[in-house]
Amino acid sequence: MLEKTVTSLDGAFQWLSRLALLNMLWLLTSLAGLVAAGLFPATSAMLAVTRKWLMEGTEFPTIKTYFRQVKQDFWKANLIGWILTAAAGLLYFNFEILLQWNAEFSIIVTAAFYFIVFLFLLVCVNIFPLFVHYEAGIKTLFKNAFIIGLARLPMTLAILVILSGMVYFSVVLPAGFLFFSGSLVSYTVMKLMLWSLKKIDVGISETEQVEYSG
Repeated sequence: MLEKTVTSLDGAFQWLSRLALLNMLWLLTSLAGLVAAGLFPATSAMLAVTRKWLMEGTEFPTIKTYFRQVKQDFWKANLIGWILTAAAGLLYFNFEILLQWNAEFSIIVTAAFYFIVFLFLLVCVNIFPLFVHYEAGIKTLFKNAFIIGLARLPMTLAILVILSGMVYFSVVLPAGFLFFSGSLVSYTVMKLMLWSLKKIDVGISETEQVEYSG
């Protein structure tokens, strides 16, 4: 009994150490790129590492794998991130117009705007997990993120709840942000995504060859 407890505690501490290390790598890489150039490749690399943990186990060098992924995905991840940022800026601009001229717009226009925001969020929460899982072009990634976001709506909503929880957790307990916020969310999101994509992968593999990220 004691041996089993010690083994369980040792395994838990090992996972906490891995998550803390990955979270620090994510934060440092984001800051090194002054956020604008570092956040998106750092996020894709973090997701790629957690994907590898879930699919292949943990017997590989985390730091080396992480930085190899940052280098490999730097430009593509930033392009995806900048497109999303530009779209978010455009949506925010329209939101400000709605606030200032609310009486001038019908409820249909306002509802349509919030629906578009919702669709944008679907793409945002799905595109980076898909990016590290499949080999695909930018256009295909955005299309798949949109389609899968709608097709797997419960999963997408669960991811949104997790991300909201991370924000709340980071405000209430800032120390947790330094050690676990990003990596823990990355692990949970990637686990949900891989579980959801299993059926899709099986369906695709029956009709055509699928290319996965390394």
